[in-house]
Amino acid sequence: MTGYRRLFRQFILRAWVRQRVRTLVAVVGIALGVAVMLAIRLANTSITGSFRTAVESVAGDTSLQITGLTGRFHELLLERLKWLRDFGTVSPVIESYVMFVGGGRTAPAGELVHPMDRGELLHLLGVDVLEDLPIRHYRLLRTSRKQRDPTPVELLRILTDPNAVILTDRFARRHGLEIGVPVTLAFGSTRKDLVVRGLLLDEGPARAMDGNFALMDIAAAQWACGRLGVLDRIDLKLRPGVDADAAVGEIRRRLPQGLVVQLPSQRYGRTEMMVAAFYFNLTALSAIAMVVGMFLIYNTTAMSVMARREEIGMLQAVGSGRRAVLTLFLGEALLLSIVGTGLGLLLGRWFATWTVVATAKTVETFYIAQAAELSAKGLSLGWTEIAMAVGLALPLSLIAAAIPAWEAAAIEPVEVVRGAGRLLQSFRPPRKHLAIAAALLAGGWGLTQFGPVAGRPVFGFVAELLFMLAGAWCVPAVLWLLCRFTRGPLASWWRRGKVECRLAGSNLQGAIPRISVAVAALAVSLAMMVAISVMVASFRDTVTYWLDCTLRADLWVKPTMLSSSVMEARMDPAAVATIREDRDVVSTSWYSARQIPYGEAALRLATTELEQLLAHGRLLIKAPAETMDAVRHSLKPESVLISESLSLKYKKQPGDSIELPTADGLRPFPVAAVYYDYASNQGTVLMDSATYARHFASTDPSPAPSSMAIHLRPGVDAETVRGRLIRAVGDRQELYFVTNDNVRREAMRIFDNTFTITYALELIAIIVAGLGVISTLITLIYQRKREVALLTLLGATARQLRRMVVIEAVLIAAVSQLIGIAVGILLAVVLIYVINVQSFGWTIQFHLPVAFLVHSTVLILAASAVCGLYPAVRAAQIDALQTVREE
Repeated sequence: MTGYRRLFRQFILRAWVRQRVRTLVAVVGIALGVAVMLAIRLANTSITGSFRTAVESVAGDTSLQITGLTGRFHELLLERLKWLRDFGTVSPVIESYVMFVGGGRTAPAGELVHPMDRGELLHLLGVDVLEDLPIRHYRLLRTSRKQRDPTPVELLRILTDPNAVILTDRFARRHGLEIGVPVTLAFGSTRKDLVVRGLLLDEGPARAMDGNFALMDIAAAQWACGRLGVLDRIDLKLRPGVDADAAVGEIRRRLPQGLVVQLPSQRYGRTEMMVAAFYFNLTALSAIAMVVGMFLIYNTTAMSVMARREEIGMLQAVGSGRRAVLTLFLGEALLLSIVGTGLGLLLGRWFATWTVVATAKTVETFYIAQAAELSAKGLSLGWTEIAMAVGLALPLSLIAAAIPAWEAAAIEPVEVVRGAGRLLQSFRPPRKHLAIAAALLAGGWGLTQFGPVAGRPVFGFVAELLFMLAGAWCVPAVLWLLCRFTRGPLASWWRRGKVECRLAGSNLQGAIPRISVAVAALAVSLAMMVAISVMVASFRDTVTYWLDCTLRADLWVKPTMLSSSVMEARMDPAAVATIREDRDVVSTSWYSARQIPYGEAALRLATTELEQLLAHGRLLIKAPAETMDAVRHSLKPESVLISESLSLKYKKQPGDSIELPTADGLRPFPVAAVYYDYASNQGTVLMDSATYARHFASTDPSPAPSSMAIHLRPGVDAETVRGRLIRAVGDRQELYFVTNDNVRREAMRIFDNTFTITYALELIAIIVAGLGVISTLITLIYQRKREVALLTLLGATARQLRRMVVIEAVLIAAVSQLIGIAVGILLAVVLIYVINVQSFGWTIQFHLPVAFLVHSTVLILAASAVCGLYPAVRAAQIDALQTVREE
C-alpha cells in the first residue's frame, strides 16, 4: 500500500499539477452536477416538508376530519353528528386565507399590485375555542399589556367579540403591532376592520407559515368570510385506546349522505401530488448535468492515458503490472469524484436556496409558494442528501473511468518503445457506430408510445436519454465528414488559411477516437439547450395565441389577494353591482372557482354564465372541432366544459360523463366540450351558474365572482373608465383593475419567471462542456508536441499555429452544434408531445425559433474560438529545439 501511495503521488498527483486546467474542469463538472441534483432535491423536500409541517401544526392533535363531498357542508348537520362525541373531542372549523392590509405597505385601492408588493397573506382559523382547546394548543403570550396566560374562559370572552382577532407574536413584532391596535384584513375583496385582542406564542398553529396565522371565533369567521351557516370541516380527536382504523370504518358507515371522513395527511398528500410532476421534471433535467459530469470524467481519464502513454509503457516495462495501472487511473477518477462531490455539497445548499425562490413562482398553490420562500431560510444538508451525492457521484465516476483505465492497463511496452499508438494519421468511423445510433433512435421512439407511470413521464425521459446517446454515437461520423470538408472545400475557398485548414482537419481526423467523447459531452449539453429553448419558444408562442383568443375584454378586475389559480377569493357583491352600473360598461362576464375533491386528487370547479362567456369568445375550444356558436347551441342544461389537462389526465372527451361530488352525493355531468387552459394544470370543470345553483346551493348559495371581464362601449378610453371605477368602488375594496394590455404583459412576465430555473440548468451544462473543449485541446497539443515542434522547424509561424488550433476549436464546436441542433429538436418534440402532455396535460403547438438558433450558433462558434485562444497560445510557445532533443 505504501508503494501504491508513492506511485499515485508521483504518477497521478504530479500530473494534476502540470495539467491544472484539465483537472479543474473535471472537478467543476462533477461539482456542478452534484450541486444541481442536490439543489432540486432540497427544494422539493423543503417545499413539501414545509407545507406538511404547516398543515400538521394547524391540525394539532386531530385524528380524523369530517368534510363534505364538495368540501364544505351546512352547519345544521352538526345536530345529526352528536354521536361523534362517543369517539372523542369534536371541533367545527372555518379555514381561509386573508390579506393583512393595515400596517403593511399597500397600493391605493384598485391599483395594479405586483404579487411581491401586496399585503401579507395569513392562514385564518375560526373555531369554538372551548371545544378546540383539547385539539390545538394555544398559548397566549398576553391579551393586554399586563395580563399573561389567560384562562379558557377569558380566551372565550375575547373571541366572542365579532371584531376580535388573535395574531402571533412573531407576526406582530414584524409589523409593530400591539394589543388593542386596530388592523385591516381583506376577506376576498372586502376590507374589514378588526382589533388585535391577543398574541400567540410560537407554538402549535402559531408556527404555521412563519407566524402568518390568525385566530377568530367561528361565528365571526363565518360572517367575515361570507360563509354564514357553512362549515369547512369537523376535526375529531379520538379518545385514548380507540383504534383509528376501526373508528374510520364505523364513522363512514354512520355518516349522513354528503359527508366523508379522511385523515389530515390526505390534505397535504393532494398538494404533494400537484407538485410531484413539476419536481420530477426538474430532477430529470438536473440529471443531465450529472451525465455531462460523467462525460468529463471519461474525457479526463482518457486524455490522461493518451498524454502519458510513454510513462504507462515504462511502468509496464519495469514490472508494475496491469492491475497497478488500472487501479492508478481508477484511483484518479475516485479522487476527482471525491473532491468534486465535496465542492458540490458546499454549492448545493446555495443553489437550493435560489432554486426554492425561483420555483416558488411556478408552483400552483399560494400555501406552497409562501411556505417555499420561508423554507429557503432554513435549508440544510442532511445525511440523506450527503449519502445520495456520494452514492451517485463515486460509482458513476468509476464507471465512466473504467474503459480508458482498462485501455491504459492494456498498453504493451513494446508498442510504446516502437512509437506506436500515436494519434492516427487518418481515421474512418466504423459503420457500426451509425447502426448503434439507429438502434438507439428506434428504441427511443418506441418508448415514447408508452403512457406515464404513476402520472410521471418516466418512459419519455428514458427516450430522451436514448436520443442523446444516439447523438453521441454519431459524433465520429459527423466529425470525420467535417474534417474532410475542412481539408478540401474549405481550404480551397479560404486561400489565406489553406495550410492551417488542412492541418487542423488532418489533426482532428487523426484524433477522432480520443476526442469523440469530449465532443459528445458538448453536443449533449447543446442539445439540451436547444430542446429547452424550442420547448419554451413553442409554449410561449402557444400562450400568446391563447391570450389573443381569450382576452377579449377591455378591463379585468379581481381581488388583490387572488394570486393563484387554486386559491379562493371573491369580489364583494356591492362592488360587482357598482361596476355593472357604470355608464360605459356594456356587459360583463364573470368567473368563480373553488376546490373540490376528486378521488385522490383535487379539481377546480369553476362557475360562470356559460352563454355570456361563449358569446364573447373567451374560450379556445379543443374538441369537438366545431365553431363557438355550434358548441354554444349544443349545450344542455346539465352540460359542463372541461379543461384539456383534465381531459388528458382522466381520459374524458365530449360525449363522456364526469362524476362530481355534489351536496346530494356523486352525480354524473355530460361533457360538452374540451377547452385549452394554460392558466392551470390542475384540471378544471366549467359549469353554468344555473347548474351550479341546482347542485351546490346548500353550501354556496350565491357564488360571487372571483374575477370579471368588463366590456366597454366602442371608442371609450379604458384608462379613463378604470380610474372612475377605482373611485366608485371606494377604498373599502381590495380590488385591482387592469387593462387588456397589462394583463398580457403580466401573463408573459409570469411565464418568463416560470422557466428561469430551466435556463440556469442549461447554462450550467453548457459551461461545463465548454470547459471540456479547452481541456481537450490542451491535452491534444501536449500529445502533439513533436508534430508542433516539427512544424515550427519547417517554418510555421506562431500566428499560423494559433490559427490552426483556433480552427480546431471551431470545428469541435461546429460538430457539437450540428448534432446538438438535430438531437435538440428531436428532444423538444418529445418534451412537447410526450413529457408535457403526460406531466401537465398541455398541448403545445410546435414552433421552431430559427432566429434564436442562428444567433446561438454564431455565439457558440465565436465563444469556442475565444476559448481556443488559450491552448493556441500554449501551442505557439512550445520550444521546438528542446522538444526535438527530447525525442
